[in-house]
Amino acid sequence: MTKSLRLALAVTAGNLAGNLSRLAGRGRGETIRGRVILAMDPKALQKLSHGRDLILVSGTNGKTTTTANLAKVLAQGTGEGVSTSEFGANMVAGIAAALAAKPQHRLVVLECDELYLPAMYKTLSPKVIVLLNLSRDQLHRMGEVRKVSQLWHDTFTRDDVTIVIDRDDPFLEYSVANAGHVVRVTFGGRRHPDAATCPQCSELLDWSTGDYNCACGLGSAPANIHSDHSLRGPARNAVLAMEAAQLLGATITDDVQRELTTNPPDRVLDNSVAGRTVHTRLAKNPESWREALAQVTSPNVILAVNARGIDGKDTSWLWDVDYRSLQGKQVVCVGERRLDVAYRISVQGIVPKVVETFDEAAPLFNDGPIEAIASYTAFQDLAARQLGLNVYTGGRQ
Repeated sequence: MTKSLRLALAVTAGNLAGNLSRLAGRGRGETIRGRVILAMDPKALQKLSHGRDLILVSGTNGKTTTTANLAKVLAQGTGEGVSTSEFGANMVAGIAAALAAKPQHRLVVLECDELYLPAMYKTLSPKVIVLLNLSRDQLHRMGEVRKVSQLWHDTFTRDDVTIVIDRDDPFLEYSVANAGHVVRVTFGGRRHPDAATCPQCSELLDWSTGDYNCACGLGSAPANIHSDHSLRGPARNAVLAMEAAQLLGATITDDVQRELTTNPPDRVLDNSVAGRTVHTRLAKNPESWREALAQVTSPNVILAVNARGIDGKDTSWLWDVDYRSLQGKQVVCVGERRLDVAYRISVQGIVPKVVETFDEAAPLFNDGPIEAIASYTAFQDLAARQLGLNVYTGGRQ
């Protein structure tokens, strides 16, 4: 069997499996599609990426939104089609499915899980890698932040790829310490909640100026680009995305730059629950919960926390977040770990109601908008229900 025939048969079989999965209401089909392709042709990733210009996007928070932004501005700025995955399937099977999707454009933007990034870097030979941030997340799988930072540090030791980073994150700066081509974007510094000590030498970092400083020299490399200090997480990520797009030849207008940094799209859904509209924001870890809480304006709030595999079974991270902004609001806690979050916020003087589901929570509020912050699987359960699919129960592969 020729290499091209083997790949063609694998892709055909994968597409069939994905379509059947979707018709059965089991999900969107990317994962099973990719698994079948790789089972039938273990070299599919190399074949599907050959001759194409790839950008990989990784980091703790904002991968899916940033990937979508980057694909959009790259297409607009080059006039070419861009292959990408719209649904955040960011491990090996999801990446295989995205690469196999028709049409197979020259330009490709792919989200990549942090732990899988080294293998995908070696297998796919990307032109550009965008590193957004590193913070505590899924401790049962990722471990502490230093584990991922060290993994990346040991990976990026050559000069065959350009890496775009937010240099205000000391873990990212350590990750690319041995890399040949790095575009460093600074927003003027911002204290990292997980970086009391230096990832390079383990001494205490000096944060007295709002930026980090260490005697070992970490962070001393000058930034290439200086951006607006006031930008929050999604807007900062959008700046990194635009820099990456320009590296592959995109021309980005002032209007596009202004739109992405002033009103950056985020992981938000308006869900219909028990006859009410619930404005739901995805938050997966302490940093994204801080971002989400800062944007809550309604007096009616639902907090939804599960602890399935992709959420992370350890909910001790709830104590890393300050919930004082919820004081004076009506708060209802739902989800599998509703008691955990209810007890946590009660310590800060917030007296919540506790029910099991969104359907029970929505009728408890008086008139007015309802906003929700939901962990990954709670968010996906709502999204799946809106699409008439079964609720999300598995991992993200």
